[in-house]
Amino acid sequence: MNTIAVIGATGEVGFRLIHALHDSWRIVAIIRNRSKRDFGPYPGVEIRQVADITDVDSLARALEDCDAIINTGYIWFAEYIHQAMQKCGAPVRHIVFTGSTGIFTQLSSPSADRKRHAERFILEHYGCPWTIIRPTMIYGHKDDRNLSRLIRAVARYPVIPLIGDGGSLIQPVFILDLIKAFRTALLNPRYFNKAYNIGARKACSNRALIACAASSLGLRARLIPLPASLVQGGVALLSMLGLSPISREQVYRFQENKHIDLQAFITDFEFVPVDIEHGLRVLVRDLQEHGLLR
Repeated sequence: MNTIAVIGATGEVGFRLIHALHDSWRIVAIIRNRSKRDFGPYPGVEIRQVADITDVDSLARALEDCDAIINTGYIWFAEYIHQAMQKCGAPVRHIVFTGSTGIFTQLSSPSADRKRHAERFILEHYGCPWTIIRPTMIYGHKDDRNLSRLIRAVARYPVIPLIGDGGSLIQPVFILDLIKAFRTALLNPRYFNKAYNIGARKACSNRALIACAASSLGLRARLIPLPASLVQGGVALLSMLGLSPISREQVYRFQENKHIDLQAFITDFEFVPVDIEHGLRVLVRDLQEHGLLR
């Protein structure tokens, strides 16, 4: 049986991958903090702790004897993973990276630049087969910090502020679709040395997304449009005071169209990701089950 290393196994994506893969593969969970997750339901999973992904010696020991790797952490760890693979001589036959469609932004973004650099590094330096799966904004669980926050805000407040006219497009990806993509690509030559974008079946406007979130709660969204320049000025002032809940980059990103072309993904993976309406209904049930909705 092949041994699969899951880097970032205590994260939301990584832990769900453990659940999805543990019946079919021998799993090595590479983690930093043992207390963050309970691996008791998965007694066959081997836990290997590293001080940090950037600690090449520690990571090299953790990767010993692994046939494949799924990196659920930032793609810019690719250089450290490459160094660790060379150091330990692991028989790695495939590595799957979590990229980001954020590389397509037209805005100035140090984070996007680091991700682009990482993709170039993989293309130029990796000798073993690789696959890059680039999700859009990930949602679908109570701690996603994205749409779960939106759902709770819509449930709690009678009106929701909207930056600009809310016409910019967004195409978030449901977390279980991302897990399915990882599982499908793993050790499958059809996906070797290719990069794929994954998001919702279709994009929608931010205004429509908020309306959909309200509908999933049986409510009607009431929006207050705010001029983008006013919001940017307010965020700049609050940032100087260390009080802003969002960054100026996030304000700009909200106004940028973030729709993507899924055709290559749909053709090769032979499944269509769920639409936003379905994903939000699942998310609402999850929040309700955890008592997070009033």
